Amino acid sequence: MRQKQDDGNASAHPAHCHGGHRERMRKRFQDSGLQAFQPHEVLELLLFYALPRVNTNPIAHDLMAEFHSLSGVLDADIEDLKRIDGIGENAAVLLKLIPQLCQMYQLDKMSDSDVMDTLPKLCNYLKAWFSGVISEQVVLLCMNESLQLIRSEVIGDGTTQEVFLDAHRIASCAIRLRCTRVVLAHNHPNASAALTDADIFSTNQLRNILNGLQIVLLDHIVVGKYGDTVSMRQLMGWS
Repeated sequence: MRQKQDDGNASAHPAHCHGGHRERMRKRFQDSGLQAFQPHEVLELLLFYALPRVNTNPIAHDLMAEFHSLSGVLDADIEDLKRIDGIGENAAVLLKLIPQLCQMYQLDKMSDSDVMDTLPKLCNYLKAWFSGVISEQVVLLCMNESLQLIRSEVIGDGTTQEVFLDAHRIASCAIRLRCTRVVLAHNHPNASAALTDADIFSTNQLRNILNGLQIVLLDHIVVGKYGDTVSMRQLMGWS
């Protein structure tokens, strides 16, 4: 077993031992991007920047062996990552940063088209929002009368299987943000998109509550594990 190294302070392998390999890896990325890389090589390259004096190749292989895939590594908890020899606080935080950075990047690219006036726009936004989210989460998209997005707010976090729909919290959020149009969404991180009878019942109740507050619930959209979506408005024929 390799000796566990402290991020940035490893002395077992001098920097020059792996300098040529690292330069070749960086050059490959600059020339052809990540398409030419195997998953363990992506991790190896990424870990260069958290572990400057360590051979990251065997660490990358250990990560893949433990978590089975690149996404499995990036979805793992920080404490679980730190159980891998060679992974300390800095490396674990760097790995956990990547999914959230990708999410923010995708959402930021949509900022110029933040009028959510079609179902495809809503679904694309929500797929970007839920990318990298590994537990069920309820999100409220708050809009004005022109369907311009004011804010997206997390209403509830659940387990990997379910999340509680809190009508009082949703109504309070809509009132606080002074929005007149809202879209409710939640994800199924381990299953395809589907609306259960409980989803439909609780959403209809919420729709009635919000109507009494002069706030229109436009839709309830579910995003599945592979980016598939279901729209309650479309399914139920809401006018």
